Amino acid sequence: MKKETNIKILEAATQCRVSSSKISKMVRKMGFENFKQYKLFFQGQLIAPPKTTSSNEMERLQLFLEQFDRSLVDRFVELFEEYDRIVLFGLGPSYICLEYFTYKLETISKKNIILAQEEERALQLVDKNTLLIVFSVTGEFASYERLFETAKQKGTTGLFVLEEYDPTSHQKADHVFYLTQSQQPGDRLPYEKSRTVFFIFMEEVFTALYLKKAERDVFSRNPL
Repeated sequence: MKKETNIKILEAATQCRVSSSKISKMVRKMGFENFKQYKLFFQGQLIAPPKTTSSNEMERLQLFLEQFDRSLVDRFVELFEEYDRIVLFGLGPSYICLEYFTYKLETISKKNIILAQEEERALQLVDKNTLLIVFSVTGEFASYERLFETAKQKGTTGLFVLEEYDPTSHQKADHVFYLTQSQQPGDRLPYEKSRTVFFIFMEEVFTALYLKKAERDVFSRNPL
């Protein structure tokens, strides 16, 4: 290691014939923050003390990818497949993300996919055959309690997809998915926070739905 002071984690992974994520996990288990700190230690250089502030966004996303919960994708797909009508609801930047998600879901399935950003509009659209999916980074930009409660009275199933982990609220929804076990910097308002995790998660959902669609298409052409 002393001879290869400039080696990158991808190069090390190639030489060791493992993935870069495996190397990243290994150095963290050894007590280092990252591969760079690991190299500094073996080069005899001083290592800065651990950070006490929140991880930056790239480190947070890397940790999310390393700990990605595939079961949430499977559960999302199961719920999606169960209902004829899907109503997507979001506010602010989350609504803008949902415009793209709506487009992708419409291209994959023949279900009735509807996008809403006004609570009254969403409640007019839902019934017992509807899955109401609300996306929010923190769940704190607005109160979703009435939305889920009223929808449930109409027989609607509610799914709350949250980027940040906060189990102290949001219990009105039938299903609550926390996509990460972390929180973004507290000095940012909800509308200022990143939605990158939403896109990563939903791209995995789209892939799973595409595979299911391909299986159905094959079966319809070649029935038993």
